[in-house]
Amino acid sequence: MRILAVDYGTVRTGLAISDPTGLIATPFGVFPGYDTEKLAGKICEVVCEKKVTGIIMGMPVRTDGKKSEMQEKILSFAELLSVKTGINIEFVDEKFTTVIASQKLHQNNKNAKQQKKIIDAAAAAVLLQDWLDSRRKNLN
Repeated sequence: MRILAVDYGTVRTGLAISDPTGLIATPFGVFPGYDTEKLAGKICEVVCEKKVTGIIMGMPVRTDGKKSEMQEKILSFAELLSVKTGINIEFVDEKFTTVIASQKLHQNNKNAKQQKKIIDAAAAAVLLQDWLDSRRKNLN
């Protein structure tokens, strides 16, 4: 079971991938602001190359319950990605993932300039690790 996490953004999109056992999330990479077709194509290449069986995507959740413009963009991209990969996308609340990733990178002596290049993949890894951990807890 290999799971891919997508932290979708209009400027950069971060990816993280689990190990084959589904225990550990690792940052995979960051794709610059491609148009959605190109980005979906690049992610499809990763899905095939790494034999991904599941995809999760971060979804910003508003406190007032209304859909934001970003949520609409994420839903639209997820639909495109699902069609291209044949994999249903699961959405996960991405609250604080970037903040947590930034703190972890800072603890590893990465300054703001160094973080900018990898923060989106690190946020995707936080998202994925939380998902993997919660899934494991639910199985026990």
